Amino acid sequence: MSHRLALRDLIDVVRPARPVASVYLGSSPLRSWRARWLRLADQLRSDGAGPELVDTIGEVLHRARSLYPTADTLVAFAGEELPARVFHTPGLRHLDLAWFSSPAHVLPVLAWLQERPPRVAVTAGRCSADLVGGTERISLNYPEPQWPEGVRSAAAACAEMLDRQEARLLVVAGEDEVVGTLWEALPAPVRRDVVVRWTGRDLTPNRIAAETRAAARSSVEGVLADFNERGRVRQLSVEGVDDTLNALAAGRLDDLIVGYPEDVTATAWYGPAPTDVARGWSPSRRCGLLADVAVRAALLSGTRVHVITAGVPSAPFQNIGGLCRARLALVRS
Repeated sequence: MSHRLALRDLIDVVRPARPVASVYLGSSPLRSWRARWLRLADQLRSDGAGPELVDTIGEVLHRARSLYPTADTLVAFAGEELPARVFHTPGLRHLDLAWFSSPAHVLPVLAWLQERPPRVAVTAGRCSADLVGGTERISLNYPEPQWPEGVRSAAAACAEMLDRQEARLLVVAGEDEVVGTLWEALPAPVRRDVVVRWTGRDLTPNRIAAETRAAARSSVEGVLADFNERGRVRQLSVEGVDDTLNALAAGRLDDLIVGYPEDVTATAWYGPAPTDVARGWSPSRRCGLLADVAVRAALLSGTRVHVITAGVPSAPFQNIGGLCRARLALVRS
């Protein structure tokens, strides 16, 4: 069964050290599903995938297309050490692609996920409050003369929902006074760690999506600002393939910055352990796409990953780098 993607899913996908089939069934097809799948299946077989694995991928994609006939892109992963998984990724625009490689090719979906961080949306008024986070919805009603007490109850429910959704983004709509009361009633750790986007009184689904994307962009811009303004000045950053892989291998990176689209000619070597990575050949390691090797090492070792547009002026050398053991500035808008 296909489901919406979460970061924990990608951690499971990149964990296997053996090759994984990574299939992107792209958007806006000009040919039939069968013709497109046959071409992708041929590519998997030419990469070394066995017939049973290819059949399994085809079956899960076929079932997913039945559930999401107008899906933008379906993404599937499967391997000897990984049961087949297929994800519906609305809004991801990607060409058809099939690789049987190691590690799994997750950078496109990681970039997609980065633009859609977990968030809680709240509409707070003098008579009611509505909270939405993921598939969870809560509505609270209270007498208008007692609205401050009601809003404080909404703040407690909001803090609990943020925790359940593992969200650090709060999108809020309402009058200034009501929103101010909600903010002051949130626990201090929430006010410290959560990014808040206030939308006035407009909280339509399109506005929530726009504020979520804007918050994601601000977060990446903050990472790059730290990298350039603080990391380089204080020598708390690394950049370039060799220094970044060395920092990953030493467990020194708090934040990995990697460019997308990736350089498909750049490779690196990795072993089963999360930080067993190197630039050069080794008989005990496997060769993989540089971006995939670096992302695997980061995800499995708890390092945050930030996907940037390759080639932007503020990008690190060779479109890969990171910040070492330094807390990032919290970006608020």
